[in-house]
Amino acid sequence: MKSFVTTYPVKVLSLIFLFLAFLMMPGFAEEPAFKSPAAIKAKERYQQSVGAVSKRFINELDRNLQFSMQAGQLEEANQIQKAKKQAAAGVPVAVDFKRPSLIASRNSYRDGFVAAKGQYYRDLEPALREATKAGDLQDANMIDTVLKALAVELADGKITGKVSNGLWLSIGGKRTLWKNETVTLPSNKTPVVMEGVLLLSGKVRSVKLRSASPSGSERLKFTVDGKLREFQMEGNHRYVVAEPQPGADKMRLRLGDSIAANEWSFGPLEWSINDGKWREIPQQSLIAVD
Repeated sequence: MKSFVTTYPVKVLSLIFLFLAFLMMPGFAEEPAFKSPAAIKAKERYQQSVGAVSKRFINELDRNLQFSMQAGQLEEANQIQKAKKQAAAGVPVAVDFKRPSLIASRNSYRDGFVAAKGQYYRDLEPALREATKAGDLQDANMIDTVLKALAVELADGKITGKVSNGLWLSIGGKRTLWKNETVTLPSNKTPVVMEGVLLLSGKVRSVKLRSASPSGSERLKFTVDGKLREFQMEGNHRYVVAEPQPGADKMRLRLGDSIAANEWSFGPLEWSINDGKWREIPQQSLIAVD
């Protein structure tokens, strides 16, 4: 067995590498030099999206800057100038505005920025498969590193642990990674919790969620973005409906508080987005973050 002294520094160094790799993404000082045509196209699309969002936000800031200067609001004018520099660099804007119109503009920029990252993530997934099948290990690893960094960012996680596809499943305090497969869960005498992040794709108006097993849907309460969802019926299936936040392309999931008297079968999770058709949720759309 490897000692803590030898393994801990390795983990720390790997996390530092992941963080540095994230800083190399488009919008930062350096950019990954992809070879895969799909990855190159994904990066260009991401840059264009961030550029458009940044330009729109900077134009709004310029108008507000003129107003602030004329009103003698020096502190606000300096805040606007700081936000302009951050937006011009294509990075998240962390300025604590007080005026409602500035807060709304900043939030709109933030939502657009997050949406661009979500699209970048989805575009890079097929690029990773392309690079892997082509046998380009270096390019595949580079794409994979950016994907993991994006997953952390999209999940609002901190770079303090690993990122995995799936949801964390805790049964009686013991946690494992659930890969959206059918699983047998114990009775309500044993605490059961599933949690993680669901990544969305495209323009999502609403999402229906259920367990593929009709007898399993009602056994766990569904909490989405911190709000408990009420069950509805469709045939012999129970499901919940959730609407993503404006501009968001992810939702936080927490399934828990068993109400079953006996053990039961649960999963896999299915979703219905906009068109009403039920499909199994792809594992890569589920993110578990430490």
